[in-house]
Amino acid sequence: MCALQVYRVYSNNQEFESVRLSETLSSYGDDSRLNIKLGRALKKGEYRAKVYQLLINETEPVKLLFDAVFAKGMTVLESKQILQEEMKLQHNLEVPLDRIRLRKKTWRNPGSIFLDDQVYEDDIPIYANWELFVEVLDGPEQLTSSSQVSISVKRWRPSQFKLDPFQEVILNSTAVTELIQKLSEISGIPEENIEFAKGRGTFPCEVSLLEINTDLEWNPQVTSLNVWPLYICDDGSVLYYRDKTEEPMELTEELQKEIKQKESIRTRLNQRIMYSPRKERALKIYTEESSPTSVTKDSELD
Repeated sequence: MCALQVYRVYSNNQEFESVRLSETLSSYGDDSRLNIKLGRALKKGEYRAKVYQLLINETEPVKLLFDAVFAKGMTVLESKQILQEEMKLQHNLEVPLDRIRLRKKTWRNPGSIFLDDQVYEDDIPIYANWELFVEVLDGPEQLTSSSQVSISVKRWRPSQFKLDPFQEVILNSTAVTELIQKLSEISGIPEENIEFAKGRGTFPCEVSLLEINTDLEWNPQVTSLNVWPLYICDDGSVLYYRDKTEEPMELTEELQKEIKQKESIRTRLNQRIMYSPRKERALKIYTEESSPTSVTKDSELD
């Protein structure tokens, strides 16, 4: 059954679906913004969620794909099968099922990775206006247990004044020794020469190249990741690492200026992507017996 869905849009462009049938337009103020969308009515125990693609090494790592319906009692694997079809139909993305990963979304931050046998509502809370990430993996899913932890890591190369792209490290424990071992395996740096620091802020936890050596807390003296100052207890944390024997490049004033300009442009671009309001257009309604008309209320038909 098809229906019109009404979403209230707040000043930060976040949408919340109006699900109370008793509401009227008088419930909204004169400056309220509404989005009107087509979709089937929800059944009992169903929730509509916004599905975003996580693109960790892109300039804009968060991309809205579509809305999808999740139901109480549905397994993660069953929802992956549904999303696999939607990704193909709506975005021409053909992805093998074992390369689709779903995970918690908290604003722009990727969180817990969902396991195939987990059940919505029993193991994973779902609610109205829920949001989650879908991530397309390069190969089959390697995280298969809730006791494992996924961390996104970037290597800092001071001799070249550059950061490598993100790589994923999956740990079976929160022991720092295991982290150091995995970092050594993917980088070739001897374990005794590896230093690391936790990223700050929201994903992707960007830091200025001119300040990375001093702004982060390198080489924390801990044996476990789940204690101060790291507090890494769940998937999604960002770590930087480096070879402590690598000599830093000597920067000329010209090169420093060039780095500052590039970082300033990137910062402005990120702010524009995160906070720019979406363009509004009138909701156009067509009938067989009348000419096109439009509703002048601030609305969209997505």
